[in-house]
Amino acid sequence: MANRVEQIELLAVGPDVERVTWSAMLGEMYEALLIARLTLSDGTEGIAGLTAYTEHEFDRTGFHAASLMAPFVLGKDVMDIPQIYADMRARYVPLGHLATSLFDIALHDAKGKLLGLPVYQLLGAARDKIRAYASSPLLPDDDDYVAYCKEMLAQGFTAIKVHPYCRFEDDYRLVTRLQTEFDGIPIGWSLDADANYTVEQALRMGRLLDTAGWEFFEAPIPDSDLRGYKRLADSLDVDVICGGNSLPNLHLIDLALSMGAWDRSRFDVTGMGGFTGANAGMAMTRAHGMKCEVQSWGYTLTQAANLHLMLAHDNCDYFEQAAPYEKYEFGARRVIRPDAEGYVRPSGLPGLGIEMDWEALAPFIYDSRVFKA
Repeated sequence: MANRVEQIELLAVGPDVERVTWSAMLGEMYEALLIARLTLSDGTEGIAGLTAYTEHEFDRTGFHAASLMAPFVLGKDVMDIPQIYADMRARYVPLGHLATSLFDIALHDAKGKLLGLPVYQLLGAARDKIRAYASSPLLPDDDDYVAYCKEMLAQGFTAIKVHPYCRFEDDYRLVTRLQTEFDGIPIGWSLDADANYTVEQALRMGRLLDTAGWEFFEAPIPDSDLRGYKRLADSLDVDVICGGNSLPNLHLIDLALSMGAWDRSRFDVTGMGGFTGANAGMAMTRAHGMKCEVQSWGYTLTQAANLHLMLAHDNCDYFEQAAPYEKYEFGARRVIRPDAEGYVRPSGLPGLGIEMDWEALAPFIYDSRVFKA
């Protein structure tokens, strides 16, 4: 008997939490949580949430895109996800990749609950834990970065991503300082320049990262500059990877990997078409013999979706844990934190394995819509 989507509730939530940024070129971020809550014929709920990052005010574009897509999901059988996905992809909806992702994830959550299985087990279950790296916000000065790294190591992290000032000379000084301060300590280091360098600056920074043995160099230049990335990848030992947000397209990822522009792929399941699209991205990356460093910055629902994707595959090294992480746990009864050895694991519950505190979210909802079949 078909179990259809009888109701869709969309929520745009603007949590009143500390605002951070990851570049001196940007202002403080208003990080919205956009939630899809599906109710099936038998009362089963499927939920998903994407984190939207904007300056000045909370995002409304992703919410509106989901509102335009919702009628194409109503009445559909939750067991027919591939066809629902194909139908969503064919629709003329602005930011359709975000709306498709949100509903595809919620459908997988509902399907997992119906079958009594965590999503990663639905998708393949390559493992049940993954190493986390602490992903820093922008910090005031070099001393604060040193203190941050020491604190993250004390918490059990064995890998750290630095979001630096994104001003080349200052960043070069910072990386040199970190290399000196933590010399001899085995740390999985990475640097995210948020596309703020020229190719020549990126080459110079990359050579410094090579001497220090850093693992990957993220977004030194805009994702679309594939020729520039090709030059960097050919010249440097450190793995050069894209930022992952501006080209969430299988054909473009395939092109970049085919020409050797990126040493690893990168994307977020909440922007890649949900689990259906992201699974294809992981498979494509594997076909090229490469890893995918999946992005998982954001609120717990966003983190959980990406975690399940990582656990379903074995060609991803790290879970990105935005730290400090308390602000991203807003509204979640179950959260994701690394253990004493620096690994994160799923909750063991079916679906995404996340339970939300709807009453805690309610005062911060700035837009909502309900669709009924």
